[in-house]
Amino acid sequence: MLGKRRRFWFFIGVAIMFLYFLITSNPDPNKPISRNQVISTEMSIAVYTRTGDGGAHVSIDNVTLSKEDIRRIVGWLNAAPESSKIPVDDVTGSISAGIALRLKHNAEITIQYNRKQIIVTRKSRFNRSSRYIVDQEDLRDVMDQKLKGTFFGEDPVRDE
Repeated sequence: MLGKRRRFWFFIGVAIMFLYFLITSNPDPNKPISRNQVISTEMSIAVYTRTGDGGAHVSIDNVTLSKEDIRRIVGWLNAAPESSKIPVDDVTGSISAGIALRLKHNAEITIQYNRKQIIVTRKSRFNRSSRYIVDQEDLRDVMDQKLKGTFFGEDPVRDE
């Protein structure tokens, strides 16, 4: 009789732990993140140059983000209202810039920009993900600024 009780409580404990991890791993796009959750960041941009034979060469350059840049990016993601987030399944277009925010507990937020739209993908610790397009003017301005001169030396992005 004692063995059955132990097994019962063991399975109850395992079930509770499973539910806890399932609930805490939900990549809710409206859940705010704090700067303290960010472990590391990377930003890359695509640079287009002409080759001598009339062709094109695309290289990927890394961009260093300051702590202030990271703070502002996190703030803009948190400030975006739910009405400005449109769920999508795929990323369309040629990605010109991307930012990866690695978070605690093996979670990650990637921000991709195709010079028209900002696509945000949130991955939780169990690889559950949500992807949405966000309309965030300040973030778009930062991406455009980092991309100046990267398209064959020209700026196909708007100047203001």
